[in-house]
Amino acid sequence: MDRLPVKVKLIIGATVIIAIILGIYSFNVWGLEKDIGEVVFFVVLATIGESLSIALPNQISVSVVFAIFVCIVMLFNPLTAGFIIGASYLMSVYKREGKIGHLFNTPFYKTVFNVCTAFVSSVVSGIVYSYLYVPGGYINLASVILPVSIASFVYLAANATSVILLISNLLNKTIRSIWKQNVNWVVQNYLIMSPLGIILAIAYQNYGYFGILLFFGPLLMARYSFKLYIDLKRSYLETIQALSRTLEAKDPVTSGHAERVSFYSTVIARGMGLSEARIDNIMYAGLLHDIGKIGISDNVLQKPGRLTTDEYDKIKEHSAIGADILRDIDFLRDASKIIRHHHERYDGKGYPDGVGGEEVPIESYILGVADAFDAMTNDRPYRKALTAEEARDVIKEQAGKQFHPRVAETFVKLFDKGLLKRVD
Repeated sequence: MDRLPVKVKLIIGATVIIAIILGIYSFNVWGLEKDIGEVVFFVVLATIGESLSIALPNQISVSVVFAIFVCIVMLFNPLTAGFIIGASYLMSVYKREGKIGHLFNTPFYKTVFNVCTAFVSSVVSGIVYSYLYVPGGYINLASVILPVSIASFVYLAANATSVILLISNLLNKTIRSIWKQNVNWVVQNYLIMSPLGIILAIAYQNYGYFGILLFFGPLLMARYSFKLYIDLKRSYLETIQALSRTLEAKDPVTSGHAERVSFYSTVIARGMGLSEARIDNIMYAGLLHDIGKIGISDNVLQKPGRLTTDEYDKIKEHSAIGADILRDIDFLRDASKIIRHHHERYDGKGYPDGVGGEEVPIESYILGVADAFDAMTNDRPYRKALTAEEARDVIKEQAGKQFHPRVAETFVKLFDKGLLKRVD
């Protein structure tokens, strides 16, 4: 806790204080409901759901548990709902990077923050729901949809604001970058799970515990399908990284180059507001942008001195070769187009096709800036590296010539803000 940034400590402290205030207020207004068996059942159910969460980037996760949370908010008063959901966070287990985490091996500050955030989000959404609809009353499907939708949005807003604010300060990343990287998954998860929560609540009112268990199966199937998709996407990335390392084994001088270019490219793309799908393609292209060098002779590729004109012409073939290698792989088809043009110049003097301006995809220009920056800031057999500041000035100077002006401008802004520094 002592090593945490001051802002992180303040966020955690503020979250705890808000949780205490809301707890006192809701206890005075509603109090805890007294059916202990019912409360314990939903604590166990929510704990199981929370334990089946699926990890996303930047320490954020999604799970089927939100459907259970919606059900709980509909069935209980705000304080009881907050207690149940907070308890589920306290007792859940999770798996990240092959390690099992739980209450007894999770940092204290993280446990406190997660429990208080869950409690605050639940109580606030429960209060909103209670003003729009009577918690625990007989559920009329037509009239409950709007209250549940509003309460779900409030839960999402309260939870996401708190979590993203903490993570942005913990990882020294912008709130916008973290939100954009995870927004699709989080919002889709909430949109899908919210109606299922209504179904769970109706099932419980009509069939009791059996009704909940009956509909819990489809929730697990939804979770399984989503996990398969995430795992498939992860396997794609691991395959690409393996290909990238294979290339680096052929040309050890450029070790780490592909990963750095991929990192710079995704940061620039996110800074320019591109969609996550396009950013994924840029990330893949960054890792594989030099894959075409497999088709270049080692004598040329590893030559210690300057290349002759003929040798340089051979090297210039690598972007087209790389695009040809990848174009028939379905999930890399868009990346292959980016790779083909990443050595084109904005003024049309690049290669392999000698096109420029808006004829070249913006993704290729982004990759070109990232590739040039990394190349300039690392030693080569024929020259010494520039400093990062010198390379930044070259990119600024070449805006509108070698580099797309908007891409170069974005790069300079991100560089000056210190957002292009990798945290390994």
